[in-house]
Amino acid sequence: MANYCYTNLYVYGPQEELADLFKKLKRWTRKDERKPKTAFGCGWLSFIAEGAGIQAFELRAGVEKIQFDGKGQLFIKYISADGPQPAFWEALVRKFAPRSWSCYLAEESCTGLYITNDKLKRKITADYAIPGRWADGSYTSSLVRRSTFYSEGAMRELLVSKYGAGKAMAELLELAKKDNLPVYKVKRVD
Repeated sequence: MANYCYTNLYVYGPQEELADLFKKLKRWTRKDERKPKTAFGCGWLSFIAEGAGIQAFELRAGVEKIQFDGKGQLFIKYISADGPQPAFWEALVRKFAPRSWSCYLAEESCTGLYITNDKLKRKITADYAIPGRWADGSYTSSLVRRSTFYSEGAMRELLVSKYGAGKAMAELLELAKKDNLPVYKVKRVD
């Protein structure tokens, strides 16, 4: 069984490149009765790959949301099976927005995978995550409510409010673990 991975992809670059890519993505994910039915609906990445002429990927993913700010940021929220599948998006951006760059933040909360390719924290500053079913004290499925992300300082503040001041971060994290509060480190990859 696949583990669902929720990913926020941010693409930054020249307005004209991103506007053009946004229009293409909207066209490729538009509802069309001639498209085959898929578990990921009209936003299935294979529809995007077909429109883009990129066929070298196994794509088990679907776009949930595409937004363009009209300036220099394109935002894509998607769900995929077994990891964030960044190679496809890198190829797409390279082909249609070559002067742009992208970064993503992905979560697969059922496996404790929290990952970003923003090693330098240019845009994604999250250092820790608490799965959605724990972050607000409720026990709803993490598929319903996504995780809450924290910078190092914000996580420290949260844990100090729960366990008291004067403790090192490692000690605070250990106390959270003993309390069965799942706190995960966001992994930074190339």
